[in-house]
Amino acid sequence: MKARRSAEFEIKIDKLVYGGSGLGRHEGKVVFVPFTAPGDRVRVRLAEQKRNFARASVVELLEPGPGRQDPPCPHFGVCGGCQWQHLEYAQQLEFKRRILEETLHHHLPETRTLEIRMTASPQPLGYRTRARIQMAGAGPGARAGFFRLQSHRIEDVKSCPLFHPALNRALEQVRGLHSRGELGGEVRQMDLACDPDEGLWAIAPAAEDKASTGSPESQSRENPETLLPRRVGAFTYHISPSTFFQANYLLLGPMVEKVRELAREAGLAAALDLFSGAGLFALPLALQFGQVVAVEASAAASRLCERNVREAGLTNVQCICAAVTAWMRAVGSVAAPAFDLVVLDPPRAGAGNDVMQHLVEWSPETILYVSCDPQTLARDLTCLAPRYYRIDAIEGFDLFPQTFHIETVVRLRRIRPGSDLRPDLKNLKSEV
Repeated sequence: MKARRSAEFEIKIDKLVYGGSGLGRHEGKVVFVPFTAPGDRVRVRLAEQKRNFARASVVELLEPGPGRQDPPCPHFGVCGGCQWQHLEYAQQLEFKRRILEETLHHHLPETRTLEIRMTASPQPLGYRTRARIQMAGAGPGARAGFFRLQSHRIEDVKSCPLFHPALNRALEQVRGLHSRGELGGEVRQMDLACDPDEGLWAIAPAAEDKASTGSPESQSRENPETLLPRRVGAFTYHISPSTFFQANYLLLGPMVEKVRELAREAGLAAALDLFSGAGLFALPLALQFGQVVAVEASAAASRLCERNVREAGLTNVQCICAAVTAWMRAVGSVAAPAFDLVVLDPPRAGAGNDVMQHLVEWSPETILYVSCDPQTLARDLTCLAPRYYRIDAIEGFDLFPQTFHIETVVRLRRIRPGSDLRPDLKNLKSEV
């Protein structure tokens, strides 16, 4: 395809890809078009051309594919937060399942024999209990919202249909503080969180610890110790606006229960929770295992994990604040510890080769990999399977309706037996 940047042409969309765009072909070349759906026939304008692919934007929808709907948000198509509001929810689920299936089948052909299930969010809107808001300007021209698609310009958003009502109240407060200049000129990002059960909310500058709190009854401006309670299953977790905790409160309980279910066939002596955050998995695993070690790089999250463990009355969980790779390297240099189960829930970039190689050396009976990116998940899993581990369960969870993001839980079972040596887990290094 040879065309100038402003060229227009017709194209039919074949499928959706990870990242949210529709994929079609024009004159034999792959073209990615955002905000489209399989079956769409669209007139597009060329935006970018590379050697092997091109990007284009929709000029006109000539013929809609099946499963389209009117997006519930007036900012959709400009705001960069959502990609699939124009699709019926059942369609979103099926496309996510196909993307996950295609990604894993490509990198790990042995997974073709497994059924991949996608658990729907009970509500496709109003599910978010945390978010980061971008801010710019001052006075009457102040803006607070999200980055526009492929831009650092901010789309001014008064409310978001994905937000729980309490989170929208937090957004309203942020907008008011920002427009009155009460946040200070250097604050450009605010973290928002809410407790859906009590309607409490909290806000905090993304790079600072000072927080403002509010509830339906009262508001206070400055409170650096602001924490919100979040009930998940049998436990109440305390979280802060700037400490990571999954945003979809409706699916956290089912996902935690699935992790516990998949862990039942492992031995019950010792479990390791890597990238443990505030202890979402460590606490329920403590009900099944004799000892649980939770490793987290964020000091704030690790402190919250310790608090959550203490307030739950658990005595068999050890919280370690350390970078996961460095901690594994230090511990492994003494002796390969024997854990029956390893759970890892890394950030979007994945666990990485070093962590996976340590897992090969440590050889736990069962590994549960919780991922928010199918591509880095597949990359990491190829370090383990099929040579050392067998993948026997893949479960998808739609924690992020209206977006392309996919949460996945994968279980791997050891093929080669490892050492039976069990170190004293209480003496594992807590500092690296």
